[in-house]
Amino acid sequence: MDRQARVAASLDAVHEALRLVRRELAGADGDPARWRWVAVGAVIALQGALVAALSGYETAGDADVADPALPDRVAPIPTLLRRARSSDYLNPPEQLEITASGVRRLERLVAWRNAVVHGGEVGDIKGEVGVGCEEVVRVVRRLLLVHPAFNVSGQGVMCALIADEVAGIERWLAGRG
Repeated sequence: MDRQARVAASLDAVHEALRLVRRELAGADGDPARWRWVAVGAVIALQGALVAALSGYETAGDADVADPALPDRVAPIPTLLRRARSSDYLNPPEQLEITASGVRRLERLVAWRNAVVHGGEVGDIKGEVGVGCEEVVRVVRRLLLVHPAFNVSGQGVMCALIADEVAGIERWLAGRG
């Protein structure tokens, strides 16, 4: 897939994933099991944002988002996070600035998502997923809306739709605090 098509597909995935997160958050108070879907959607949005950012530069290639062990697959999120934080892949201001505790929150969210998807015991995930979701929203906002590495001229509508979803999720999370 060429770089521009990968950016467009990633932005579409982010938008759909954020719609899922927002919809599930709206019903999570009445049905705590919906937090599982919040985790799933948040991780999909995170991965999409990282792939879009890492694919944005004209010099970006397939290897920038590929799994080193399985080059025909997208790299796992910890690898994508390392790359997005590295000057080998992105330059400031597009380079992801995130604290070590922010990375840990994202890693825990991914672990919760993996437990959900693979049928593991997840227990009460509301607080953990909520904190991870806040971090995902920060990453999505920075990489796609504030400092995108890709040319936004052809992606204005999708970026506006993502911005709407981000704002709705932020309002919901702020009202829960």
